[in-house]
Amino acid sequence: MKQRHLLERAKLMSAAFRLADIAIVIGSGLLVYALRKGWPMSEGYYPLFVLLLAFLTSNIFSVFSVYRVWRGRWLYRELARVTLAWLTVILVAGLLLFLTKTGAELSRLWAGWTFILSYLGMIGFRVVIRKYLRHTRAEGHNQKRVVIVGAGKLGRRACDALIRETWAGLVPVAFFDDDQSLTGNTHRGVRVCGRVDQVVDYVERQRRRDENGGSAIDQVWIALPLHAEQRINELQHMLQDTATNVYFIPNIFGFNLANYAVDEVVGLPVMNMSASPMRAGNALVKRAEDLIIASIMLLLLSPLFLLIAGLIKLESPGPVFFKQRRYGQDGREILVWKFRSMTVTEDGNDIQQAKREDKRVTYLGHWLRKLSLDELPQLINVLLGNMSLVGPRPHAVAHNEFYRTKVHGYMGRHKIRPGITGWAQVNGCRGETSKIRDMEERIRYDLEYIRNWSIPLDVRILCRTVKTVLDFKNTY
Repeated sequence: MKQRHLLERAKLMSAAFRLADIAIVIGSGLLVYALRKGWPMSEGYYPLFVLLLAFLTSNIFSVFSVYRVWRGRWLYRELARVTLAWLTVILVAGLLLFLTKTGAELSRLWAGWTFILSYLGMIGFRVVIRKYLRHTRAEGHNQKRVVIVGAGKLGRRACDALIRETWAGLVPVAFFDDDQSLTGNTHRGVRVCGRVDQVVDYVERQRRRDENGGSAIDQVWIALPLHAEQRINELQHMLQDTATNVYFIPNIFGFNLANYAVDEVVGLPVMNMSASPMRAGNALVKRAEDLIIASIMLLLLSPLFLLIAGLIKLESPGPVFFKQRRYGQDGREILVWKFRSMTVTEDGNDIQQAKREDKRVTYLGHWLRKLSLDELPQLINVLLGNMSLVGPRPHAVAHNEFYRTKVHGYMGRHKIRPGITGWAQVNGCRGETSKIRDMEERIRYDLEYIRNWSIPLDVRILCRTVKTVLDFKNTY
């Protein structure tokens, strides 16, 4: 794709997605109406509501930046943005129906199926387009050429990512670095072509070749260390006279960040170095996942709940449920529900961890722990919103206060809601943590989960948890 056509092509793609969404909304409304009431749609407020829905979709999706360029960004982030924008469309449409007192004129069943079918259509359309683009880019088509300024560790890492993630269609073609000893060297087949001050000439040469049927440079990635502020400023100034997009990669990989976010405060660009990944669309998608799955599980498992409760009362005196104070999101105390599996219900400042052959564990409690059935009441915590299905396992308050001073980064696990199961648990970090290094290993997995959270990862963890339970691989 020639450089002078890139902006026009981006605008064309944005318009195509906008028109596709409008067509999907209108088509869904017409289809549902035709299946329920016949054809054509001429009854009451139905045509007007479909047009209103299409209008709201186009404009609200624009406000939520749904029609931005998503090249190089993960599909689940785009789908999360679409989900949040569509829920806003539904909310605004419902509010307008309420204020105009026209909601009674429309079939709620028709409206519900129109919302669902439209959403599935928009999600499906984007998945298909992404699959098609992934295939074409893997075949060497629809690609953008990238020059990386800086051949050090950060630049090489950027090059590795571009080569590995072929679906993005971003191809590194050259390095530039002021270390003259690197000139002529290659990394992953990409050559160091000269000094930093030669970048502009290289970009201009490629632009002139583009006019004669060659390939221009679409992007320049600046991967210089933060202390090279003057050099970065000079390069950015020089590249302003080119038609190339310039990106700066901040060298944050040396920091041990669980997560981060770029924001603006009082007009200043700032980086939140301890941000929660559960923001905006991510938080909404994960909460929807929790509510749907937890509700279904509680409904299906209600007979089992009653059976376990009865057996606990028959075996030993005491309450059916054991509630213990633990730390939740942002370090706030929550009450975690469990089936009582011991003869004691400790919740003080000094709590002894359960061990193998622990005399406090009842016979029934042994099997409840073995099958992880003692954790099932935490589905109630999930519905209450203070826990999630998947996340770092919550520890007793007393244990938190003990380990937070002994394990570096321990409190970073509280940036998201704790989970019934987690990445640490499916990787073998279960049961007693008799040594500090045991807890360090568990925290390493917890922070890794926070950095890399996604719906597919949650599904993977849930499936592995079920398999572990069925294989009787629990610690005790």
